[in-house]
Amino acid sequence: MKLIIEGYDKSIHKKDNQIVIKEHHKLKDNILAEKITDITILGKGYITFDALQLIADYNIKLISMDYHGNIEYILESPVDQDNITLRKKQYHASENNDSIIISKEIIKSKLLNQKYTLKTLNKTRKIDSITEDITKLNTYIEQLENLTPTYSITKTKTQILGIEGKASTKYWNSIKTILPPSVNFEKRTKKPAKDLVNAMLNYGYAILASEITKNITLSGLDTYCGFLHFDLNNRKSLTYDIIEEFRQQIVDKAVLTLINTKQVTTNDYDPTCNMLTLDARKLIISNIMNKINSQITYKKEKTTYANIIEKQVKGIKNYLIKGTPYAGFYLRW
Repeated sequence: MKLIIEGYDKSIHKKDNQIVIKEHHKLKDNILAEKITDITILGKGYITFDALQLIADYNIKLISMDYHGNIEYILESPVDQDNITLRKKQYHASENNDSIIISKEIIKSKLLNQKYTLKTLNKTRKIDSITEDITKLNTYIEQLENLTPTYSITKTKTQILGIEGKASTKYWNSIKTILPPSVNFEKRTKKPAKDLVNAMLNYGYAILASEITKNITLSGLDTYCGFLHFDLNNRKSLTYDIIEEFRQQIVDKAVLTLINTKQVTTNDYDPTCNMLTLDARKLIISNIMNKINSQITYKKEKTTYANIIEKQVKGIKNYLIKGTPYAGFYLRW
């Protein structure tokens, strides 16, 4: 069980073998420690020494995140030592053909998510240009599937990123068609954002990246060693590999909903400093965290995006340790 504690003046206590949550010194919840796998803190409060001991005894990970979606710290029991064998396999795989196998699967899943997101959005609109972009995405998916690795791992990764780049251009062109003209969205830009939509996307992706980073860290993998994205100083390359499978389903759809329902408007964005208002940021965090932890049906089973993220990280780990084929995540709706 994943326990998320949000808000201010919350506190964590111990009673027997239970984790006790209080708000404004009043009992809010109590859960058996053996049922908890990790605790994520979003907000301000305190934790007692006894509660820390109980958390350590049951090997519960304690993660603190700020309201920008960034991980502040992760506490874990000292019995959980880094898996040096796993790390060695990860570093080796990042420089051989294993990285191409994983990268192709990740980007194929991203393109499928882009395709199915556009199909969902265009189901009632029936806009011809979006239908054409969906057809083009099918072409890029086929190109990716038929891509044969060259003698150079770097060159092959560049080809994969090239296909991904062309597909993303078509995807964002269609998103532009769907968005109201008043938001002034022209194209996808990263940092700095130049409009409301890009500011919301960047903020949402940062929250999602923290959730993925948390799972990578807890798995024993190195967040800085990716398979597709090239290594750069201070860039968590593996986080930015795995996030590709979840951008559309978790962040893009949440942002589009907030804009189309006018819960966030251009009044919530200051173009002079490329900043969202505090209320808008809180709304984005709430919607994305709710989506991450909401129940969905995936492969005919009830689950959550949080569980799927954890499963995808374990999938990479199993590929490295056991050679189990890695299957990317995508939804058909």
